[in-house]
Amino acid sequence: MKRMLTACLLCLAAVQMPLTAAAQEHYDVYNYDRWSEAVPSQAGYTAVRSVSGEMLGAGDFSQPSDLFLDAEDRLYIADTGNDRIVVTDAALTEVMRIYDTFVMPDGSETAISQPKGIYVAPETELLYIADYGNARVLVSDLDGQVQLVLTRPEDALYEKESSFLPQRVLADKGGNVYVVTSSTSGAAMFGADGTFQGFFGANAVESTPAVIAGHIRDLLSTQEMRSRRARTVPTAITSFDLDADGFIYTCTQSTSQDADIVKKLNPAGNNLFSGMYGWGDLQPVYDAGTNTTYEPMLCDIEISEDENINCLDRTTNRVFQYDKEGDLLFILGSTSDQLGGFTEATSLETCGNTILVLDGRKNTVTVMEETNFGTLVHKATALFNDGYYEEALEPWYEVLRYDGSYRQAFLGISAGLLVQGDYEGSMKYAKLADSSYRYDRAFECWRQEWLTEHSRALALGALLLIAGGILLHRYWKKHRKGGMNR
Repeated sequence: MKRMLTACLLCLAAVQMPLTAAAQEHYDVYNYDRWSEAVPSQAGYTAVRSVSGEMLGAGDFSQPSDLFLDAEDRLYIADTGNDRIVVTDAALTEVMRIYDTFVMPDGSETAISQPKGIYVAPETELLYIADYGNARVLVSDLDGQVQLVLTRPEDALYEKESSFLPQRVLADKGGNVYVVTSSTSGAAMFGADGTFQGFFGANAVESTPAVIAGHIRDLLSTQEMRSRRARTVPTAITSFDLDADGFIYTCTQSTSQDADIVKKLNPAGNNLFSGMYGWGDLQPVYDAGTNTTYEPMLCDIEISEDENINCLDRTTNRVFQYDKEGDLLFILGSTSDQLGGFTEATSLETCGNTILVLDGRKNTVTVMEETNFGTLVHKATALFNDGYYEEALEPWYEVLRYDGSYRQAFLGISAGLLVQGDYEGSMKYAKLADSSYRYDRAFECWRQEWLTEHSRALALGALLLIAGGILLHRYWKKHRKGGMNR
């Protein structure tokens, strides 16, 4: 009885350690298991404080829309309702500058109106502002001297677009400018000199049964009938970001574009994530209070220095963090008024081991810091994705001590054991992860090893079978002839 009681106490102590990390958040922390079912998990990040404009000494924010951290660790906040850009230090302790007016090339001053997007090019330190209220993009130096103004293109390619209302903006290393508007044709692309180049990264129309049936009806319909039928058009991009290698990542808030919710685009505009699904919540969220089912609607995306992909879902006010391969790491945040929850999340940014989330209704920036569990997962994931499978084994085992159902740990351990030659162990963890690919690889290696170890016995057995067959055949033949002579 004493031994049983001691064992129970040890198990309780082991279980209590991870529960403490989850208890720091007011909401239920969860992840997805091998069957894509939501299960309780550990918090990868925890909210430590929330900062308002008043706390910074800049006056209250009003409907802020975008965050951007530049190469010098200056944080830019697009304070949309106040028609200004507020610049703070990365720690959100002081205001460094406020942009509300700029100097045009002719020397006149111009005021921005409802800025919704902000970007600072690391190569040139040029400031790009999506000046929504003025239907333009301003390109300025850090002193507020405007270098370029982008307005609605007077181009045949842009004729079908009804307006030019910039919502997000970024520039690549070549100085090309990409502008997200409400256009379903993709982001408007401008050259470094401001000339319109066309559209980039348009979403495709998914081949659903309804879309296919519509195409068939078009083939059998007259021109007049086709003109009256509603057109099937792709959804518009909601936000984008640029990684260190120059790839542009886009997200969309539409639930009808499963294949294009998140895209990684090369310079040719091809989606390197083509065929990948599962961004945001894997299952619709049902609200019993309003009797409404909510689907993922991603409104912002951010690529961190360690290449993790951070997506912000405005439906549930949650952040979904993935590694560079698109595997889910953490889910954080919720819809609430408490610290760590949001009422209208509009943008996110990363700074080292913290995630900053902007709330357009609370008018605050929430700072979420990495937990011990988050540090372990990031360490193991980085080693695993760089091909150091054996080195990642110990961190993965430690991850399972916090969360015994963490699927990525099963996959990582399976890969590490495969490299070490422990094929049976690799098959065990591959089965726990429900990964047929890794199980098959481990099984093939195990089968080859088994055949090699038992080759002599198998060869001897085969020879004995052949010899036995020959003797049996001779015996049967001899007795058959004897029977015939009688």
